Amino acid sequence: MKMSKLILSCFAGTMLSLSGMIWAADAGSITILSPKAGSSLQSGVETKLEYNLHLSPEGSHLHVYVDDGDPIVVRKVSNCPCSMTLPPLSPGKHTIVIKEAKASHSLTGVEGSVAVTAK
Repeated sequence: MKMSKLILSCFAGTMLSLSGMIWAADAGSITILSPKAGSSLQSGVETKLEYNLHLSPEGSHLHVYVDDGDPIVVRKVSNCPCSMTLPPLSPGKHTIVIKEAKASHSLTGVEGSVAVTAK
């Protein structure tokens, strides 16, 4: 009887560990490929943003932010690496953030960001 409880306890612990790994694999991820963090970009011209992503189970699209500006909604979320064109940047430091969003536009917490300088 004690042995069966021990086996069951070990099995349950393994299932929790496996469950945690499966959850982590489905958590989603966003990786910005270009521009690279710390890059110097030309101001006043459009910039190509390239990224890889794996949507979480709740994710349906992306919101792209340049600094604290309004989001640019991106629905191309398959067959990545993906890309889009950002509006021209003014001279100075900028932060580009890609955030995963649900169909309701609320954010899931999955995001990627880079800081760049436009000259």
